[in-house]
Amino acid sequence: MKKEFVKNLDSIFILGRGNSLLRCPVKKPEKAEYWGCNSVYKAREIDRLFIIRNLYVTQFNRDKEILKNINEKDFPVYTLGEYREIKNNVRYPMEEMIKEYGIAHFLTSISYMLALAISQKPKNLFLLGIDMEFGVKIEYLRDEKGCIEYWLGVAVGRGININLAQESTLMKRKKRSNFYGLIVKKGENKESPSTILEPEYLWGKPKSALQYKIVKMGINI
Repeated sequence: MKKEFVKNLDSIFILGRGNSLLRCPVKKPEKAEYWGCNSVYKAREIDRLFIIRNLYVTQFNRDKEILKNINEKDFPVYTLGEYREIKNNVRYPMEEMIKEYGIAHFLTSISYMLALAISQKPKNLFLLGIDMEFGVKIEYLRDEKGCIEYWLGVAVGRGININLAQESTLMKRKKRSNFYGLIVKKGENKESPSTILEPEYLWGKPKSALQYKIVKMGINI
């Protein structure tokens, strides 16, 4: 089964099994789709499922009953190869994605999902349950986290709003500000709070130092 893509979606929710999945509304908003990977279908009613790693490895390590369960559902299941055991199996459009972006930078299941989601041109992308916690195995921080952040940059470059959970480390550094060479201060206006950035100087503040205000590109849920 090949489920046609919905045109003019407001939002695509990319869902993993991290703690912030709890922030995903149980009732799906209008003009939105829920895309999940691996066993996320157990937690939310999804529109599309992605099993990027070898199906049998996923079955052994994560979900012993995955074949039985997904074959009772109506959503398409995207895989890199073809699996006759899956009722609604769809081969991931790898060739189309490379043609679309001119690059193959896929180091995690979420990167495949993001590339396909961006190609559908939604207004918003929500990433929930994709927390990439500092303290998990080093692969997350060296490879997977950076790869996901690359695709978030592609989304922003195409005018798509990205929305990240507060628990997520995406677009953040551990124990450091995201503004290298700048001091981050809170604005003094309590009615309209803002964040002020000032250049960081080692020998005092020059009279001509400029200030910057942060413009939000997305929201933290």
